[in-house]
Amino acid sequence: MQKEKSSEWPLIDAFGICRQTILPLYRRPTFDSALVTQLLFGECYQTIAMTSDQQWFKILHEDTGNQGWITTQSLKEIPKNDYYKFLNNDFQVVTSPIAAIEYLGSNLYLLPGSRLHFSDLELFNWQDHLGFTGSIRSHSVKAKREELIDIALKYVNSPYQAGGRSIFGLDEHQAFELIFNIAGYSWKSGKIPGGKIDPELVLPGDLFIFRELEKKQVKYALYLGAEEVFWMDNRIKVSDLSEWEAFLRNSKDKLIELETRSIIS
Repeated sequence: MQKEKSSEWPLIDAFGICRQTILPLYRRPTFDSALVTQLLFGECYQTIAMTSDQQWFKILHEDTGNQGWITTQSLKEIPKNDYYKFLNNDFQVVTSPIAAIEYLGSNLYLLPGSRLHFSDLELFNWQDHLGFTGSIRSHSVKAKREELIDIALKYVNSPYQAGGRSIFGLDEHQAFELIFNIAGYSWKSGKIPGGKIDPELVLPGDLFIFRELEKKQVKYALYLGAEEVFWMDNRIKVSDLSEWEAFLRNSKDKLIELETRSIIS
């Protein structure tokens, strides 16, 4: 049934998968709307609504909890059973800055975080079978601290882009969620995993989280060791911890909070 006073029609039991390099999700069903997020190749979603003219579909990316609108042309439907199989089974995650796969007769370029739904238990060499070039890791294996940092450093110099989830443009919050997800750790939007630790016990791979409580803004920094941090300042950068602290001191918010958090188990 159509929602009252709305051109949005709800849908149930409809599912899809991203089959392009980057799939933009918009806040409203129009191209001049704000970018909410981006899906990467192989990421699955639920289709939860459509416009009355069936030109736009509203989707939910269950892994992050983000919702947004995509065009009919971008919609790639899959059966319900495949959707839950892809979500619950192991898969390979692209880790190289640029990878490629033969898809529909041509090369499709893949970015870090893209998913290939094959496990390490497959009986054939799927990389040769699919014509894949690049580096991948098994999502079911949680990365150690050194590997997590290696994943993060591939994004150095990526510019800021609201809603971005690629090396060509990153949303600060979604960047850290994506990096930890590539490393095998689930991080849904707004729900930081792990637990608080004493700042004196911080190790490479742990997070510094700075909150401006009045503005309701959050800044992240990944501790790299040797007093260096990985953070966003119009672009992803690596700097001395003192530079990040100096940046934070410019905050005009009277209510602030600094937390140190460990996600790596």
